[in-house]
Amino acid sequence: MRFSGLPTRVRVGGSVLVVVAAVVLALIVATWPAQTNDGERPKRPARGERAAYAPEEQGPRSEPTPAAGQTVALEPRQRQPRPNIVLLTTDDQSDAELRFMPRTRRLIGDVGIDLTDAINPHPLCCPARAEILTGEYAHNNGVRHNDGPYGGWPAFVASNAEENLGPWLQRAGYRTGFVGKNLNEYTFDDPRPPGWDFFSPTGARTYSYYGTTFYNDGEPRGYGEKYVADIVRDETTRLIKRWAAEPEPFFLWASHVGPHAAYVDGWRSPVPARRHADLFGDLEVSTRTKASFNEADVSDKPAALRERAPVSLRKLTRQVRDRARSLQAIDQANAATIRALRRSGELDDTLVVFVSDNGFLLGEHRFFGKDVPYDEALQVPMLARGPGITPGTTSRATATLVDLAPTFLDHAGVLEQVRAAGHTDGISLRPVWGRGAPVNDTSLIQAGTSDPEALAAYGWAWRGVRTGRYTYTRWWDGFEEVYDRRRDPGELRNVAAQASYAGVRRELRRRLRRLGDCAGVKECEQQDFGAVPSPR
Repeated sequence: MRFSGLPTRVRVGGSVLVVVAAVVLALIVATWPAQTNDGERPKRPARGERAAYAPEEQGPRSEPTPAAGQTVALEPRQRQPRPNIVLLTTDDQSDAELRFMPRTRRLIGDVGIDLTDAINPHPLCCPARAEILTGEYAHNNGVRHNDGPYGGWPAFVASNAEENLGPWLQRAGYRTGFVGKNLNEYTFDDPRPPGWDFFSPTGARTYSYYGTTFYNDGEPRGYGEKYVADIVRDETTRLIKRWAAEPEPFFLWASHVGPHAAYVDGWRSPVPARRHADLFGDLEVSTRTKASFNEADVSDKPAALRERAPVSLRKLTRQVRDRARSLQAIDQANAATIRALRRSGELDDTLVVFVSDNGFLLGEHRFFGKDVPYDEALQVPMLARGPGITPGTTSRATATLVDLAPTFLDHAGVLEQVRAAGHTDGISLRPVWGRGAPVNDTSLIQAGTSDPEALAAYGWAWRGVRTGRYTYTRWWDGFEEVYDRRRDPGELRNVAAQASYAGVRRELRRRLRRLGDCAGVKECEQQDFGAVPSPR
């Protein structure tokens, strides 16, 4: 990181008053306190109050471990350099659709790591973003759905306004910025959240792709007919250029809207940038070759799927083509971000992560959408490059969105302090990125609901667990699903009722009971459950 120098000369009437400047500078140095009376470092000038999370020392520490609810400030002496962190996200992108983003694959995945079994354990927009910001599952951060009594921005700020990734990293001395789509139900009328040096979520016309208004750090701004991904691109690169010249490391989240469905006089397929509108005219629906596409027999699926008619191939084809088109501007934006980091001299000192908030079904099991417990909804593209990551590697470790905040906090040097204060459920992925180490054997998966009947009966739409081989789900009405993905990768045969899988079902039920109210990394992602029994 580069440091801005203090001015050493002042010109008055054409004379260089070196002596005066030296005296003034000496007085400043002499009177500036090295510590406050309570032992904390002085706060650097910044917007809002900054609590005292500070990076852990590299090496033995004599300071006591902070108690829950406390924050600790450490002197920066002997601290190793900490990387910038840039998070690039899409909305509703399936893992398979990464093939439409060659720049992103080349500039991040090919020179970093591709986590091919990354999942969002809560495959819906708002809970996904809450997971990213808190590193916690929905039963701990309070955001179970996009709306309703346990959903949206109101649910997030009720429990996490002061304790999330923005404030944590800002307290650790990072510049923090957010640009793009925020949690659902956010409006410009809501108070500005703490923890962000630059905060510019979308407001009006978020899903229109053109004519979108951004908060613009408290001065809402429309950009005329500028495409939404291009706005996110330009604001992101502008902040990189600005903050690269400052001493602090920075955290930037560029949150793109595509390829989410558009809302223009009603819901429709995504709106691509005009320059990409004619691409992919011959693109066919690749999922139509899967055995699960418009599944013929859905009698073993939950009621919500048993009642569905097959997906229209004609309508799906338009969706698939527009989704691919909408990703082109994001692919260009990601490349521009990497280019800005390189030109500013910060690329080698920056952790860059690309991920989607959730996956998406494109006709599998007669379904178009997300928020269901099937692998196409759970799996997300996840690529990363930066310090400590071996270029050109692939990992099958089941990393999750809940792991991102702990990973970023680990790089910032404050993870253990945040954990000691009672936050985060996920693990740091740094060991995975460096050595390809395994992550966790069993992941909690779940989906909230705003349906009164489901809320009264269960509190969730469904909950379950996913292991390297099995997926188990219990729906709100008691219906159960078990899929042996090793034998049945398309999840066509629900074996929950089969006698040969009775032991498997019992064990997966037990794991759900253990994880259902877990809190903290030891309970949520570091339990050793042992082996799941094999089918008889």
